[in-house]
Amino acid sequence: MMNMDKISPKFQAIFVTGSQKVVGYEVFPYYRDEGQEYELTSFLNNRTIPEEYRLEVDQHVRRIAFKELSALAPGKAIYVTIRPELYTGTIGDSLVEELETVKDQVVLGILLTDEFTSWADHKHFTYYLQMSGLRVSMKHTSIKEIAMSDIVHVKPDIIEIDMNDIEDDVANVHRELLHVYSIAASKIGASLLFQGVESFQQLTDAWKHGARFVQGNFLAMKKESTAHNQSYQADLVKHFRSFVSFEQNRIQRLLDFTVYLDRRVSSVLEEEKTRSYDDLALTIGKRLEDVCFRVYIVNNDGEQQSANAVQSDGVWKLDEANRWQNWSWRPYFLENIIRMNVDGKGVLSVLYKDLTSNEHIRTFSYPITTSEYVFIDIAYHYLFDHDYVH
Repeated sequence: MMNMDKISPKFQAIFVTGSQKVVGYEVFPYYRDEGQEYELTSFLNNRTIPEEYRLEVDQHVRRIAFKELSALAPGKAIYVTIRPELYTGTIGDSLVEELETVKDQVVLGILLTDEFTSWADHKHFTYYLQMSGLRVSMKHTSIKEIAMSDIVHVKPDIIEIDMNDIEDDVANVHRELLHVYSIAASKIGASLLFQGVESFQQLTDAWKHGARFVQGNFLAMKKESTAHNQSYQADLVKHFRSFVSFEQNRIQRLLDFTVYLDRRVSSVLEEEKTRSYDDLALTIGKRLEDVCFRVYIVNNDGEQQSANAVQSDGVWKLDEANRWQNWSWRPYFLENIIRMNVDGKGVLSVLYKDLTSNEHIRTFSYPITTSEYVFIDIAYHYLFDHDYVH
């Protein structure tokens, strides 16, 4: 076995987004020899290495890390990674006993190191830890991602998302998944911790998707103690002010765009009061063709009354495919119908993926009467050219 006196932890600060202050430190194992250092995470994750060796290193690093607990301010915690296969049976009981006096200052990150092992296999272990008064986080990695069913079964206190697993070429897909994690976490009362934040863009993505905690080299590097530079916090405060300013500007422009569409559609309806549904859909499409690619009319039960007026190669045509289709199953459909009736003005949808084109679009809906509504699908190229609606 390697020399244990050459093994020690490093600590990376974890920030809480609400106050932008350090709320804890994650522990990373390192081996140092002759001026070189090597992180031992892959060693601890390697299931081909005997468990007793991995356990010895894990326990040794944790003992040293916990010496920092006495220096931590109230409310701060040490985050340590636990691999369940190393803590079965009485060893798991010993872990709980070890942490009994410091459980308020410790968060256990459960990491699965085998793609053939499921979270369901370890839900009793995590439940045991939580019933012992310990906080548990689920670590989302490329080895073992977290499914929605896993979150429901385990009910962790924290869900950890590694930003390094988000590939640039499918970033939009991953951002949609982040949104799903955000919703799932809020449903069970869990917090999201975004790790591996290496850039301003990744920090922005974390902030937009409900991060309560953030961590990564962009915010603070790993250090040999829990003492940290106050400038890290100042930088994060500056970044968050930038987010808020940008988002406020984007929302204002989005509201202005909604008012702009409201006026244009209202103007068309004032001039075209006696048209049939199909003719009205075509007319609105032609008058707003710089913005939209599809128009249709729906009643308050969600049933489509017109054909789709669709622009193709600069020509507007009627497509009968969806006439009488009921759209009340769509999220927010009925809510938006009520909003239009109450407010007497149009509603702009959130960004979503169109079932036909498979592109991200928004839909602007406007009340023709208190029981008839026009739906105007905004073209992807318009969204792309106007970043405040994209």
